[in-house]
Amino acid sequence: MERKRLSKEKRREQIKEVALKLFIENGYSKTTMDEIVQEVGISKGGMYHHFSNKEEIFLELLKDGRQYRKSIVLDYMKDGKLDRKEKIIDILLDKILDKNPYKDLYTIFLIELQGNDRFKLLFEKIYDESLDDFVEFCKKEGLEEYIVISNREFTFFINCLYTGIYLFDNIDIIKLKEMLKTMLKAYLNK
Repeated sequence: MERKRLSKEKRREQIKEVALKLFIENGYSKTTMDEIVQEVGISKGGMYHHFSNKEEIFLELLKDGRQYRKSIVLDYMKDGKLDRKEKIIDILLDKILDKNPYKDLYTIFLIELQGNDRFKLLFEKIYDESLDDFVEFCKKEGLEEYIVISNREFTFFINCLYTGIYLFDNIDIIKLKEMLKTMLKAYLNK
């Protein structure tokens, strides 16, 4: 089989796509760089030309996930049918209930935090970067009222929901959505 030479950008995307799949299938801690190299079909040197370790790939995937969410937020804000508070609630509900590989990746990482001090340090790094990025995004896009959810307690709440939804697939999503809508309205109105 002839190997196709890809541009640097396309190769990085290929590596991230493969790593995302492996992280979701095997978990972050059980996925090795060697497995990613093998699945991508490049040499170790080729891999290390793009990424120095799996943590670097993981962090870039999380950034991609944040970009994914930002684009969804901007799409919601363009919709002229709802007032801003209703839009924020819908954005949050979509964030909580959305099925996407970035959310799965993050949720698997949350599950792996238990008993892993290295992951706890990595989580702190991710949390700090995400918080700064989120606040900057809100200010840039004129979404200052959305900043109210940028705190550890709200992040804890969202992370618990992610984990529960990921682990338990027999949830009535319609009932959950209505319950969460009521809770989010109350929180945003405080």
